[in-house]
Amino acid sequence: MQEWANTHPPKTRAPAGRAMQRWVVPDEGWVKLNSDGAISKARGKARGGGDVLRDNNDAFLAGARHLLPSIVDPEATEILACKRALQVALETNVQRVHVELDCLQVVQMLNRQARNYSVLGPWIQEVNEMLQGFQEFKVSWTRCSANVAAHKLARVGVGDEFCMVWLKVPRTIF
Repeated sequence: MQEWANTHPPKTRAPAGRAMQRWVVPDEGWVKLNSDGAISKARGKARGGGDVLRDNNDAFLAGARHLLPSIVDPEATEILACKRALQVALETNVQRVHVELDCLQVVQMLNRQARNYSVLGPWIQEVNEMLQGFQEFKVSWTRCSANVAAHKLARVGVGDEFCMVWLKVPRTIF
């Protein structure tokens, strides 16, 4: 038995070389908005978005899933998912929002002070203008392992033909 155990090491959940990260509650008085975009190769490269808003008590405030038709760029998918999530946050009167994304390039674009002249620039500008509607905001990057809830909603959003928003804990999302 020991020989078998020596030749078959236990499986780990994280790929080698990648650290697992867990979701962390936001600071007191803040709402954390996790957003993610997803692409389905099986559905002709359909795109979707998913968003989750939780408070500093880890209480679910809102969630959404949506199909993002006609979007071909993965970063555009991430930006539009974030934009939709910010709309929900504004409509639910969130004052302090901590936006957490697992796409480092989008986080860098949103945090950059200079105007973005890329094809994504107009969407980046729209998101930055929406962020100004909050009393306070911050945008940060997180590993995919800490963005699982938003990712699962995004995957479901790829398969649906409509947007769905929850303002309380849903019985079932999937």
